[in-house]
Amino acid sequence: MPPISFIAGIFAIIATTATLPTPQLGEIRTFKDWAAGCDNGGNCEAVSLMSDGPEAGFDDWGGPISIVRTADNDDIFKIRVLFEAREMDRYKMIIDGQLVDTGPIVQGDYPIEIVGEDARKVAQAIIKGKLLVLQGPADENITRTSLAGSSAALRYIDQKQNRVGTRSALVAKGSRAFEPASTGIPVILVDRWEPAKLVPEASALVALAEDSKCKQERYGLIEDQAYPLGKRGDLYRALVLISCGSGAYNFSSAPFIGEYRKDSAEGWTFTPAKFDRQPSWGGEGTDPVLINASWDEKDQTLSSYGKGRGLGDCGSAENYVWDGERFRMTDATAMPECRGAYDWITIWRAKYQKLEPAKPATK
Repeated sequence: MPPISFIAGIFAIIATTATLPTPQLGEIRTFKDWAAGCDNGGNCEAVSLMSDGPEAGFDDWGGPISIVRTADNDDIFKIRVLFEAREMDRYKMIIDGQLVDTGPIVQGDYPIEIVGEDARKVAQAIIKGKLLVLQGPADENITRTSLAGSSAALRYIDQKQNRVGTRSALVAKGSRAFEPASTGIPVILVDRWEPAKLVPEASALVALAEDSKCKQERYGLIEDQAYPLGKRGDLYRALVLISCGSGAYNFSSAPFIGEYRKDSAEGWTFTPAKFDRQPSWGGEGTDPVLINASWDEKDQTLSSYGKGRGLGDCGSAENYVWDGERFRMTDATAMPECRGAYDWITIWRAKYQKLEPAKPATK
């Protein structure tokens, strides 16, 4: 008989799984040359876009500027610039001909990051300005950004974070004190099976591909993959990614869960993998499709990253964790506008924790 602690753990998984919400992704809205969006926890981001005017182009565009604000009492506020730093060590930020900020350029994902009160001062200049020019130490151009729509984008963030009419608002200021909404981030309980290396043989993958909807789409680069998900008792599971066609920069695959019972004459059986919310490129109500899929065997996390065009400045991406029965979304980012914004906006996030294995019953 299984120990009582093990049975209690199973019921905990069932109860938690039943109450977890289906991820509802945040909306990203475009305001002229800026886009803004928020995640389910209320954290928001506004990102500059390359102007779509007749004289717009990549000649003066080095990368986007993003304004990030959290929704909690910590009120973390950042202005970040994503660009190739090269050998530059300092920057000058000029808005409508006036110097508004200067500082060091560092090596990393965001060579320029302005925080705290300095960020708030720069944000106020952005709201009132028309053109932001970022220069290096020798006045070399880093990026030029239109500020058309920046005020509306930051007003949208004020609205989504319930700051309208409060002293903390960036645009829609008022006299009221700000009270953060109590928005909890979902916590996913993950049931890890005992490690095992067994995966379906190549012939089983070929038969699965021939019987799948991908059969007519298998052109270009074809590479089917299988990864172990572990075992419980005499039951083994594996994740299988069947190649479903490829283009210049996107590679599609269909995810399946394979099951095999030791000493069974039936062999491996396969069913489409289940998701709490399917990757955006596949759409709800159909078998899931992953784009440029990546699997982390140690953490049992799966990612899908679909580019709207080869530059990678638009598209959508989702990350999932395997909870023992299905893939659950841990974060999602997107950028609907193909206008030079390589910094995509987060529209969903969740945490996960491993369920502690049951301890053997003591006599």
